[in-house]
Amino acid sequence: AVVSTQSTGIQAVYRNTYPLISDNTLQFITTDNEVQKYIGMYYNLVSEEGGRVGRGFVMRCENTTSSQWSYYIEGCTECNYNVQFLNNVPPDKVKHWIINKTSTHLNIVCNKVTVLNFNFATDSDPDKTDGKHIWSREAESGQIFFNVELLLIMQ
Repeated sequence: AVVSTQSTGIQAVYRNTYPLISDNTLQFITTDNEVQKYIGMYYNLVSEEGGRVGRGFVMRCENTTSSQWSYYIEGCTECNYNVQFLNNVPPDKVKHWIINKTSTHLNIVCNKVTVLNFNFATDSDPDKTDGKHIWSREAESGQIFFNVELLLIMQ
C-alpha cells in the first residue's frame, strides 16, 4: 500500500465493491497502456423509493500510439467498443484517472485533462430512453473491473 498525507492507495481487487466517497468520485492510477485493456465501473444506483438497479460503463485502450480510448455507458450509448471515444487522453504511460458521477453527468479526467463530460440527458443515443432516469439516481457503491495494472486511491 502507498500512504501519504493526502490519500491511501491500495491494489484494487477485480470485481470488489468499494464505497464511493461523498461526491461519487473514484480515483485510480494505471501504469500501462495496452491495446484492448479495459477499465469499467458498475454502479449500484438507488431510487428515491429505495429500489436498486445496476448500470455500468467501460473504457478501453484502442491505440497506444495515439492514446485512443473508446467507451460505452450502459443504457445511454451503444454497448460496443470503437463507437464512442474519449477526447484528448494524454499519452503518458502512468495515468491518474478521476471518475465522477453526478445526477446529470459522468465526468472522466485523466492527468488533469477532462476526457469525457457526458450529459445523460443530452448525450445519450436517441433510442436509449431510460439512461438519464436511471443514471440520475444516487450511487450507493461502485464495483470496479479491469484487466490493467491499477492502484485504487482511497481518500
